[in-house]
Amino acid sequence: MDELEMICQLIEHVPHAIAIYQYVDGKVKTICISDGLYAMMHSPDEPDKATLIQRYETNMYRNTIPEDAARVAAEAKRFAKEGGKYEVFYREKVYQQDTYTITHAVGYHYYLKDGRRIACIFYTNLDRAMDQHVQTILKNDASFQNFLDYSDLAIAVVKKRDGELLFCNRTMYNLLEPVNNFDTGMTLSELIKGREDPTIMQHLTNMADRGNQLTRMDNTGEDVLIHVTTMKWENEDVFLVESAPKDRLFHDALTGLPNMSWLLNHANERVQQLQAHGQIPTFIYMDLNDMKGYNNQFGFAEGDRILKVLAQALQEIFHDELLCRSSEDHFMVLSSTQGLNEKLDALCASIRKASRGNFLELKLGIYVADSQINQNLDNSVSEAFDRARLACGTIKENARRSWNYFDGKVSEDYKNRLYVLDHFQEAMDKGWIEVYYQPIYQVNHPKLTGFECLARWNDPKRGLLTPSMFVPVLEQYHLVGLLDHYILEKICQETPLRKKRGFGDIPISYNVSRDDFNYTDVFDEVYKTTTKYGIDHHLINIEITESAFSDDPEFIGQQVKRFRNAGFHVWMDDFGSEYSSLGTLQIMDVNLVKLDIRFLCACKQNQEDPRAVNLLTSTIQLLKALGLHTLCEGVESKNQLEILKAAGCEKAQGFYLGKPQRLEDIQTK
Repeated sequence: MDELEMICQLIEHVPHAIAIYQYVDGKVKTICISDGLYAMMHSPDEPDKATLIQRYETNMYRNTIPEDAARVAAEAKRFAKEGGKYEVFYREKVYQQDTYTITHAVGYHYYLKDGRRIACIFYTNLDRAMDQHVQTILKNDASFQNFLDYSDLAIAVVKKRDGELLFCNRTMYNLLEPVNNFDTGMTLSELIKGREDPTIMQHLTNMADRGNQLTRMDNTGEDVLIHVTTMKWENEDVFLVESAPKDRLFHDALTGLPNMSWLLNHANERVQQLQAHGQIPTFIYMDLNDMKGYNNQFGFAEGDRILKVLAQALQEIFHDELLCRSSEDHFMVLSSTQGLNEKLDALCASIRKASRGNFLELKLGIYVADSQINQNLDNSVSEAFDRARLACGTIKENARRSWNYFDGKVSEDYKNRLYVLDHFQEAMDKGWIEVYYQPIYQVNHPKLTGFECLARWNDPKRGLLTPSMFVPVLEQYHLVGLLDHYILEKICQETPLRKKRGFGDIPISYNVSRDDFNYTDVFDEVYKTTTKYGIDHHLINIEITESAFSDDPEFIGQQVKRFRNAGFHVWMDDFGSEYSSLGTLQIMDVNLVKLDIRFLCACKQNQEDPRAVNLLTSTIQLLKALGLHTLCEGVESKNQLEILKAAGCEKAQGFYLGKPQRLEDIQTK
């Protein structure tokens, strides 16, 4: 038995929630999960560990609240690639619970003797799992009290009957900052205040079994997050009182700002304060646009400096407001409308100054609350920040605007996003999402040479939804892999119909999203699916976007070789939309490069300027010199087709040659 097998055997049946992962071929693979993790995380449709592991392999964040899923996925990817410590707090639904609860995950990498690296992640449901664990240990293992005494989780056990303090570890003692030293028979109130105070026990009674709550139990005057559970200990009815360290729970280590959990815990009170003073609560979501490119250009140390600069500017400009760093390059503020535009101007100017001119832009989304914010504060605050984030997303590609307010158009986009998320699975189950085929032609001869398969959502209520209406939503919440697999299945299932229409030997182009490579073995999935339906591999062109090559050229290059070795053709899609270097093109073993629509758009917009045509021609000739076939998309006129012919482009597609249609509706030229 090797070392990894021994580790898995040790943790497999422990009651604590633990998982072992391994980063293999650019993908996080689940090696082993404990009984405790299965009990905590499995859904009713997951009867055993294998089915839970399968969900982790394909859709790990299915039960995670959407606004947390992207943040956790990004941190998991960073941890897998860069190492260090992994620690996240997020909201998700756990077994037999309909509401979202807070999960804390923390982990480190461990190197096996043979050099392999594994990740050990420990999960805690702050509302339930730790209580059950501590209760079992406290009742049955007195030696564990010594371990708890040195834990960074603050723990105390208090008799319900008279308030006697049965156990108080060092962390809880330091957290409470008591006026007395602990002594046998002392009550909790005597420890904290030096006298009996019945309000403390009443406070514990009110908080018991109600999850995590902010309160002020100590002498510091600061809020602490307390979790009180009613339980039996040595035949006594007791309160188990727990609290995690404040710095770990509520503050971002890099910037020193509060984190999102802290802001959300204080947001309701702040909203009410603003309204009581006649001010309008205003929710601001910030994104340091193209932070990834900035890190690549100047290094992570410089990127960290920018994050600290922004944090300091926020504290200076919004010094009396609630603010936090919510994730990597995202920040949130709860403020009022008073002097808002001036504050935002100052904030954006500070980032432009600190980030070497205009290289890095701060984008902000703003939601000004209405009277409905008071009806359900917990949901309204979360939704308000979500709307601010949506408003921010509408201007990420707009260089002329630094901020945007949530309005009617953004509201419609928001409703569309919710509709997509709520009905996506139903759309696949009921076949509302269909495959549309767009023909690809040889440029020199009017000969059909292939089809690109595209997704169209024909909704019974909303009509035809184009990819731009649902694909970005699915990408944001890491669901696009499910769509890609669904489309591949449909392509394979429609093979008999293609043969009947006389298209049996026409190659099919299938798009693989960049996100797919982060969460599944794309090659394995495509290979197994095409093999199941008996599809010849040379009839499938795998389209991978240029951005995927740019993100991780070494890993994507390995995947391209796997596809090529198995007989598939691989195309680089959207060339010219990102930042691929000539060196990347040279080492990527793709069959064809698909030029982005922007090349032809430039020719159309600058008809009297020969530079656009010269750029297109030079690019095509360069690709041909590298031994790569070429295809240009976006052909909308005969003139554009002639430009491609003169430039030496081999293949083309676009509305002039044929719009995307259902297979049964295709009329070829």
